[in-house]
Amino acid sequence: MSTTPAAALKLTDAQLVLLSAASQREDSLVVLTDAHPSVARTIAALLRKELLAEVMVQRRQPNWRQDENGKPVGLKLTASGYAAIGVEHNEPNKPETSPTAAPEQIRSGTKLQKVVYLLRRDHGATLNDLMEKTGWLPHTTRGVLSGLRKKGFVISSEATNDDGRRYWITMPDERSATA
Repeated sequence: MSTTPAAALKLTDAQLVLLSAASQREDSLVVLTDAHPSVARTIAALLRKELLAEVMVQRRQPNWRQDENGKPVGLKLTASGYAAIGVEHNEPNKPETSPTAAPEQIRSGTKLQKVVYLLRRDHGATLNDLMEKTGWLPHTTRGVLSGLRKKGFVISSEATNDDGRRYWITMPDERSATA
């Protein structure tokens, strides 16, 4: 974090224009239209002052360069950047997903639905159970478990003596009882 207070920052007109334009966007990303070397110097100064931050973006989003793997990198206005231009910024609240809301997001008849079914059984499922039913490799299966967590499922696990690790979906009433 920059140690310079926002009020003491001296910003050029070009810097103010870039920051102001980004503050108008819902995603707070900088859109670049000019490849002039002065633009790169302006951006470098804003990055040093921590008013902008480099973030990975989708291909369809505005980006300013590509990383070493060819993935797009964009420039996002930071909280310090908002303060420097005197704009109040409230980070939009991400909608909370609950384990009961997630099943509607899963299409029926898919392997993912099979995984959810297996995890909802009283005794849950082992990694081998999930791999056998889906045909996935271990790393794919573990990735799907992580993805289910991101969708709002509460997945618990425990080591077992014979099966390695057993996973199951904790129902909302169980989660509130343990909290």
